Amino acid sequence: MKKKVLFALSLVIGVVLISIAAEPAAEKPKPDDTIRELRAQIAELRAEVNTLRQRTQSLESTVDDLKRSHVPTPLNLQPGSGAPSPSNLPSPRSSRPPTIWGQGEVNGWTYYVVPCEQQSR
Repeated sequence: MKKKVLFALSLVIGVVLISIAAEPAAEKPKPDDTIRELRAQIAELRAEVNTLRQRTQSLESTVDDLKRSHVPTPLNLQPGSGAPSPSNLPSPRSSRPPTIWGQGEVNGWTYYVVPCEQQSR
């Protein structure tokens, strides 16, 4: 019985020693290499942040330009300015509702196709 226990113990110790000897020692990265890699990553990230800031500024200026160019102008509704006079406008009582040309549904929303201009009878 003692021989079996000694044999098993020596076998386990031998396997452990062989596995330790077979694994090469892992190379630890030098602190200087790690620092260089981190500094390179920081430089890349700073460059990307600067690029994104410039792009954001250009997009914001474009939005501001679009807002300024689409300012609604007040309408001049004086009778002599070419605007339709009240006598030329159809009265709401005499006009019929427009004829619906078509009806459909998209994504649960009902839509109607109505003519923009209709000859009066």
